[in-house]
Amino acid sequence: MGDSKTGLHTRLELVNSPFFTCRAKEVSEGEYVVVVPLGLVCRLYVLAHLLLGYWNSDKFYVPVRQSEKWQVPPGLQPLFGKARNEGDGPWWAELEDLFARVEISHYDAVRLTEVALMYVIGHEAAHAYRRHGKALEALRLRGLVRDETEEAVFRRFAETDADLMGTHWALDAQWIGLRGSGQLDEAGVAYLRMSYAVTMVHALYDVHRKEIGAYQTGAYCHPVVRRHFFTEASHQMAHAYPLQSTGWVEAELEGWGKCLWALHGLNKDVLVGRFGKAPEGYTHLPVSALQYNMSEGLKWTNDFGRETVLYRAVRRIYRDTVDFSIGETPPAVDFHPAGRDVWRRAMASDDPVIRTAMSMLGRHFEASTKDLA
Repeated sequence: MGDSKTGLHTRLELVNSPFFTCRAKEVSEGEYVVVVPLGLVCRLYVLAHLLLGYWNSDKFYVPVRQSEKWQVPPGLQPLFGKARNEGDGPWWAELEDLFARVEISHYDAVRLTEVALMYVIGHEAAHAYRRHGKALEALRLRGLVRDETEEAVFRRFAETDADLMGTHWALDAQWIGLRGSGQLDEAGVAYLRMSYAVTMVHALYDVHRKEIGAYQTGAYCHPVVRRHFFTEASHQMAHAYPLQSTGWVEAELEGWGKCLWALHGLNKDVLVGRFGKAPEGYTHLPVSALQYNMSEGLKWTNDFGRETVLYRAVRRIYRDTVDFSIGETPPAVDFHPAGRDVWRRAMASDDPVIRTAMSMLGRHFEASTKDLA
């Protein structure tokens, strides 16, 4: 597929691989390929099927606690554990065994998998059309990214940027599909599926780190914070395009809640041993890091503010530096500046990641001033 505004071309490749990490690669100037491993498709399908088994179950809240000696239970290793590409039988055999534990209609599991893939592919395509790799090279050449620490800050910006673009493209594609198939009367169910599926995607990746402190560095912020970026961006889209977003806000909240309660149900079954016993000396913890309750609201709010400050700071450098064609952020998901209090707290903090971002921004302003002189 090509983009007339940027002149970039992207193709999608599904590869027979047990791994579940997508990648966008530049194969030549302006030519990209988004590689989707079959392992991701299968895991999303099995997870959707498993979670739908909790649809009408009793609600449980299982808080996360930290422990250095814990493991994903044996029964969930095919889903959340490392990919297995050796041994007897095909790599997906154990996923089939896990799938067989739940007897429900496959229709909604298929729909959820399709929608989840739309979001994931949109995220990866954003890396291509926003040309994050090429931009990083440009920032290195100009001395705005000087070491691994600053590169990690840029990559963190790039992942949030891709989340926002992926949100726009997934919701836009869903709307186009509903309109094209004459199914606008089913928009409410479709919106609920989208919200549920995005929550499910963030639940699949990285079950090994739980507390928000474990996500303060690296390329990704905490799954709850990433999910909140989806909420904010999608609500902005609903405000920008009211005619095609009727009912979105309510459906988004319901989809989030439905998936969250299913994850709590899964967590409860992990703790009671439904998916196997922990080895001696180890324990099983809730597998999902998507934990949210009112007592933690301030913590998540502060961390979302922190990530917004980082995103806006690095995005300013990125926008001012690139001198080649990129896909522009649609206004509907272009975040408003963080409030003064949020910036003030960030500037006054001892947060090393924020300090690095501000140092990069300061050097950028200094260089820009010299260029003007």
